[in-house]
Amino acid sequence: MLKTIKRMASKLGVKAQYDGASTRRRMAGKGNTITGPNGPIERSLPMLQARSHNAIRNNAYARKAKEAYVANLVGTGIKPQWGNDEIQQLWDRWVNECDADGVDNFYGLQALAAGAQFEVGEALGRIRYRRVSDGLAVPMQLQVIEAEHLDPAYSCAFDGRLIRMGIEFDGIGQRRAYHLWRHHPHEKLTSEINTRVAVPASNIIHMYRRMRPGQLRGVPELTSVIVRMYEIDEMQDATLARQKLANLFGAFVNRKTDHEPEDDGPLFGTQVTMPGEGGEEMDELTPGGIHYLEDDEEVTFSDPPDIGANYNEWLRTELLAVAAGAGITYEQLTGDLKGVNYSSIRAGLLEFRRRAEALQAHLLVHQWCRRIAEQWLDVAVTSGALSIPDYWQRRASYLAIDWIAPKWAWVDPLKEVTADLMEVRAGFKPRSEAAGERGWSLDQLDAEIQQGNTSADKHKLVLDSDPRITAKNGSLQAALEALAAATEEEESN
Repeated sequence: MLKTIKRMASKLGVKAQYDGASTRRRMAGKGNTITGPNGPIERSLPMLQARSHNAIRNNAYARKAKEAYVANLVGTGIKPQWGNDEIQQLWDRWVNECDADGVDNFYGLQALAAGAQFEVGEALGRIRYRRVSDGLAVPMQLQVIEAEHLDPAYSCAFDGRLIRMGIEFDGIGQRRAYHLWRHHPHEKLTSEINTRVAVPASNIIHMYRRMRPGQLRGVPELTSVIVRMYEIDEMQDATLARQKLANLFGAFVNRKTDHEPEDDGPLFGTQVTMPGEGGEEMDELTPGGIHYLEDDEEVTFSDPPDIGANYNEWLRTELLAVAAGAGITYEQLTGDLKGVNYSSIRAGLLEFRRRAEALQAHLLVHQWCRRIAEQWLDVAVTSGALSIPDYWQRRASYLAIDWIAPKWAWVDPLKEVTADLMEVRAGFKPRSEAAGERGWSLDQLDAEIQQGNTSADKHKLVLDSDPRITAKNGSLQAALEALAAATEEEESN
């Protein structure tokens, strides 16, 4: 098709009006292949996943990128506020026994899923229903499995249904089932043991970032920088080898053909076997060694260009690109805070936090937590763990959950809190938003304050965020004091 367009354009004398659409020498061979959202993923996903696994195992920067991603998106866990004490207490019991593998709690599984999504592009969770007699708070558990269980090469069509990259769709394009390997396909198990199983889509939580409409599978977060990371590794190894070679100080003795020395020379270093003696050849240099050469032999070293003082700047530039591709800041990737001040680190963190909050809302909460909470509450009611007579009529209201992420640590707490206080007092921000930014729901915060106010040994707490009660400096408004005085005088009379 592209060739046909070129031929027609050349005959008509038409030139591309956009430089980016030009097919001339400057842009020849650059992104000319037109693909859909799934073709490249279907062909490349296994290799991308393998290389991402290897990079995170062996590359310190890749490992740090993953840890920073998980720590900022999940932290200690994104926790639900159900708005119902009975449901909340049952949930708090269940989170400690929800792991089908018996290792993590619910928030540990959140971190595990977020790490898998970063590393291979997607995370799979399988709902496991249990017997009531198993003694769980709610007879349901969650099993987190690697995305390799879902084979991207498994595609076919039958009986009006379509299987694409392991996902089965019905006639109207709804996900019907996931065809999963029973065991990890790279564990080298026999085909009799490891077979595909069609698991209903309602039992599978599939979390991935959809970058194009119609995209069915996710790709590793390091995809755009995986080549660069491997090249950084190679460059660092080459630089280290060059430096080691430069430190190999030694001496070479060159024999003359017309003169035989009376002895082997002074022994002021490590004496090294001469080439040819004992049937051995000199294949490495020894620091401080004296190396004897054969007649008419000489030693020649390669002289690669020395980047010298530019090495640090080159590495920093490359790591800036890696951090951008991984979706974190350079400081988070490297821990290098040289030249950072309050304004610059705050600007960088604010931009990163916008991205992190979007991922928390669209990825972790909507695709992962919400689906699990819906299944959990349905099972809790149907199993009798919860008794809610009007549940099915008011199910939507019971599932209106506030998911609270861990609060962000401030660069300068005094400046940040003072700014929030001024916005709340001026009416530019509600208290609920300020509380949510700190990891509290407003109901929970007010309940804690009320509990403190009702304690016998404490006076009532007056908040200075309300300008009707307190002045800007935190003192009570004069009008309130006068009103209290007048009320007291009236009562005394």
